[in-house]
Amino acid sequence: MEVQDPILTLFGEGWSLTIACPWEGAVAGRPLSWEADDIEDWVWDLVGGTLDAVRQEGSAVRFSFSTGTLIATPDTDLDPWVLKLPSGLVVGRMT
Repeated sequence: MEVQDPILTLFGEGWSLTIACPWEGAVAGRPLSWEADDIEDWVWDLVGGTLDAVRQEGSAVRFSFSTGTLIATPDTDLDPWVLKLPSGLVVGRMT
């Protein structure tokens, strides 16, 4: 896990995710946003979890983990999020 405002990079066994656009969600039951001062403290709760699902929700994309959820809302077409899986690469865009 790495946070370099506003970029969040997460990885697990067989996957990695970089979000470079506004995001929000809940981790370990606590609301969290890319604008929060304590992002690193709470995003650590995603470490060791699994990426369970990815779903399009209008212009946003929901990444569901075993310990929380992140919703990325692309604000640019320049790779707002990139998900690497064993079977390939998925790159987000504005819709």
